[in-house]
Amino acid sequence: MPQNNLMSSSLPPDVAHAIAQLGERIMIARKRRAITMEEMADRMFISRKTLSRLEKGDTGVSIAIFVSALWVLGLEKDLLEVASPERDTVGIFRERQRLPQRVHNPESLNDLNF
Repeated sequence: MPQNNLMSSSLPPDVAHAIAQLGERIMIARKRRAITMEEMADRMFISRKTLSRLEKGDTGVSIAIFVSALWVLGLEKDLLEVASPERDTVGIFRERQRLPQRVHNPESLNDLNF
């Protein structure tokens, strides 16, 4: 079985769909900027075939290639929002659950009073 088919079958459908959408969005952004596939691939230091795989949503394309494409298109700053701790509502909720309900003032801290 080819590696790409194995990878695709091991991914949740929503993830494979998101990768396909990202590839399509990169293709649209490239075309809007009037950048040919050859120019884009050259700027990314990859082959035209790899760029084609990326734009088709091939799950075997590395994340570094996706990031490189975003960089060439001037969209790399959008990556800073991915998994941002400030927007992680589930993580923030769980962290708050672990906080103690009451805080005790240990006597050892009194020794540090200057």
